[in-house]
Amino acid sequence: MAFGIYNYRKTGSGVEKGAPKKRSFFLYWEIFGAKFWKFFQINLIYVLFCLPVVTFGPATAAMTQLMRKFVIGEPIFVFHEFLEAFKKNFRQSFIVGLIDLFLIFIFVYNLNFYTAAMENSAETSTKIILALSVAMGFFVIMMHFYIYPQIVALDLKLPQIFKNSFILMVVGFKRSFAAFLVWFVIVVLMILGFPYSVLMLPLIPFAWMNFTATFCAYPVIQKYIIDPFYAARGEKNPEYTRYETDEAETVFVDMGGKEAPTEIPKEQKVRKADSSVKVKAKGKVIK
Repeated sequence: MAFGIYNYRKTGSGVEKGAPKKRSFFLYWEIFGAKFWKFFQINLIYVLFCLPVVTFGPATAAMTQLMRKFVIGEPIFVFHEFLEAFKKNFRQSFIVGLIDLFLIFIFVYNLNFYTAAMENSAETSTKIILALSVAMGFFVIMMHFYIYPQIVALDLKLPQIFKNSFILMVVGFKRSFAAFLVWFVIVVLMILGFPYSVLMLPLIPFAWMNFTATFCAYPVIQKYIIDPFYAARGEKNPEYTRYETDEAETVFVDMGGKEAPTEIPKEQKVRKADSSVKVKAKGKVIK
């Protein structure tokens, strides 16, 4: 458990095989709690890799790969896999990152320009252009929830990824909008907490936002792109079946959710003579 005190001497009843999946809301917070401290590590590494600014795209792709593995339940080695994903997806994510930086510049410029224009003029055209700029920014942000997960998970060209992202953003609008709301709340909290919130930037916000976007977007990518691909080949998506076993080949019966909780007895004191016992294997000392 990430929060509170956990009694590691007491076992639970386990997780029953074939138990129904948890609702997205509860699963989101369960993963968030379980991986909370890893978010700090990932966020710090992400900030360091973003310092050259132009590496914003590859760093975002690398972080997305780690968050994708959290979502599908795969274990990770944070720095090793971040660096591997950074290099593996560099070309496409670098291009997307440059486009992102350009779009951010254009959006901020338009926002400042037309906001100032509205103060000096009450023309309807100015308000319409400002509203369109905000609306386009809104949709571009939600499209990005799908761009980076496709870069790290699929073998597609960028035009296909952009096209898919727009379509997936529309068909998965509820999940897209939910992720956007979380992003909005985090950004507002950071703005309200300025300048003290600047100290939080290396700690949690980027990882939290990326996890939220990936958690909401990746199931949509699975449903409409990955699952149909494997179904057409008569196969199951390996992201679902990775940990499944053949019932006929199992040696032990899964009793998850059925066995009674047990209390593990406290450790006995070890005599000094016993603690000095060592075993040699291939010339190396193993404690």
